[in-house]
Amino acid sequence: MRILVVRAAEDARRTAARLAAAGHAAIVAPVLVVRHIDQAIPGDFDAVVATSSHAFGVPDRLAALRTVPLYVVGVRTADVAKQAGFRSPLITAPNAENLARDMARNLPAGARVLYLAGRDRKPDLEIALGQTCALTIFETYAMEPAPELAQAAAEALKAGAVDATLHYSQRSAAIFLDLARRAGVADRLAGPRHIAISDDAAKPLVAAGLQVAVAAQPNEDSMIEQIEGRG
Repeated sequence: MRILVVRAAEDARRTAARLAAAGHAAIVAPVLVVRHIDQAIPGDFDAVVATSSHAFGVPDRLAALRTVPLYVVGVRTADVAKQAGFRSPLITAPNAENLARDMARNLPAGARVLYLAGRDRKPDLEIALGQTCALTIFETYAMEPAPELAQAAAEALKAGAVDATLHYSQRSAAIFLDLARRAGVADRLAGPRHIAISDDAAKPLVAAGLQVAVAAQPNEDSMIEQIEGRG
């Protein structure tokens, strides 16, 4: 199948390689550009939390945190943290809601927690943690909109050469719709199947009148199962 991958460039290339290994033709459509933010760590902490592998993009800056207990969302984030030199106890959860529960259970009230966050983020995790912890937000990266839709993606959509499109967040889906409109291919978006990682990610697509299938579980494995008719 010909699959359009709509996410940040580095993530999209990794997904494209996985799809190619499974026999699919992947088209990378980077809609977000990662920009790392360089600043000093603001103090000492009892625990560190991160929800994205992008939080560890400048590992040397985080050296002082490498032995502090680390809570992360997702196996990919855990793997990148290890590559960045983290040797601390590592707790992984499948989503932010479960992670907040794990932290509330494991950490004493008032524990000092550093959140390695993106500049554009949902507030759910920090709201939950703020009820039990002394939380500090430390923005380590920003996900900025791509200036235009990749030429290969625009040409494939224009030619009707896309069978499915993968969407990983509400924000990236909304940016994709805007870039497609500016590239003059918005009218071609009804053709491909749209697979969203969650109901939240599907919202802009549904609002645009597109038919969207939501993954049974909020992960890439489940999205690919949807493509291959196993979900």
